[in-house]
Amino acid sequence: MTRLVHKVKGKLSIHVRRRSVALLDGGYASVHKGRSMDFDDLREYAVGDDIRDIDWRASARHGSMLIKRYVAERHFSLVIVMPAGREMAATAAGGEPKRDVAVLAAGVLGWLAVRHGDDVSMISGGPGRIHATRARSSEGHLELLLQEALALSQPDSPPSDLPGLLRHVSRNVRGRKVLLVIADDGVEPALVEDTLRTLRLRHEVLWVDVADLDPLGLAPETLVRDVSSDRTLPDLLAADRQLAEEFGRSESTRRADVETMLRRTDVSSARAGHTDEVVPMIVRMLEKRRRGR
Repeated sequence: MTRLVHKVKGKLSIHVRRRSVALLDGGYASVHKGRSMDFDDLREYAVGDDIRDIDWRASARHGSMLIKRYVAERHFSLVIVMPAGREMAATAAGGEPKRDVAVLAAGVLGWLAVRHGDDVSMISGGPGRIHATRARSSEGHLELLLQEALALSQPDSPPSDLPGLLRHVSRNVRGRKVLLVIADDGVEPALVEDTLRTLRLRHEVLWVDVADLDPLGLAPETLVRDVSSDRTLPDLLAADRQLAEEFGRSESTRRADVETMLRRTDVSSARAGHTDEVVPMIVRMLEKRRRGR
């Protein structure tokens, strides 16, 4: 049963028209750098494909645009880097569990990879409990990955450790991959920048931030529970205006620092706080990456 994959397809059908699906396909394909000279087969043209790969004779016989596909393109791998952990059980900016946003983002990119015949795998957990799956290309395999990501993101899950997970990826992932990093909205740039810089030398890196619920936007009587400590937080931000302002400035500065760090390391990034934002966010991220080349 591919319940989560079906949900991914449902979101895609709601949010994108046929042209946008082609844009997603072409944007995903354009993430791949270089090509092998070993011809493999033909497939239909998608927006973003290199026009130099069009087989004009085959296109004329077939009645639609076809491009040559090469071995290197067909056997590219997407690695989902999923810290998961109890932090993803918190509430996202749009009011849903953050894990729902994270799983949908992983599902959309994973579905595009499977659609292109590419392998998908996932590396999750933290130091001492790293779990790396096999790389396969099927909707059934993608479903298992998404279900695992969901199971690892419960309130009673261990805490996440994105810096440690990225260091593990840097040491252990061989060959050129597309890395999709699902990040909690609390990353300290100084803890990940050096590792990201190393990863970008070997791989294509896509970064998705899952935005936290803004405590400054809640009604004063709203109870807020910290998923890390499982304790209800005192309503200090509502009671102390100066503290609230300092908190807001601190968060704005941290997010700006993360964005600056991602630009410095040439990592394509996007941020979403609701499942309705995921598909448009990925369309924009892939299109921006395509135009940047």
